Amino acid sequence: MREFLRTKGIEQPKVKIESILRVDLDGDGEEEVLISATNYFSKDDRVPMRSPAGSYSMVLLRRVVAGKVETQLVEGEFHPKAYVRKEDSFDAPNAYKVIATLDLDGDGKLEVVVGSNYYEGEEITIYRCNPKKVEALLSVACGA
Repeated sequence: MREFLRTKGIEQPKVKIESILRVDLDGDGEEEVLISATNYFSKDDRVPMRSPAGSYSMVLLRRVVAGKVETQLVEGEFHPKAYVRKEDSFDAPNAYKVIATLDLDGDGKLEVVVGSNYYEGEEITIYRCNPKKVEALLSVACGA
């Protein structure tokens, strides 16, 4: 986790894992791992209106591909620097988490359902996670 955050420009990350889910997404008998991690430094664990420096929220997928462990970003955002207000800019960060793994299209493989929220809105997105890429299939959102 720490190494992945460094690749996103967060030099001294504070790792805060919210959940770890082991599940066989593709039905091959080998479990993949979905990790939800969020750190926005909020005292009350709420998503702030602006992103502090070094903050992040993400869902990662770790799996074995051709005998090697690979990490794929399902969804997320990273804030290496603090938000600086500019005219006509908006920086309400999202908090991402896995809310379900379901076979929604009946192909025998599980899709990953990710929920995200920010201070005035929410979104739910369904992802197909293949070894070569993670693809958003459907998304619905509501908010300001």
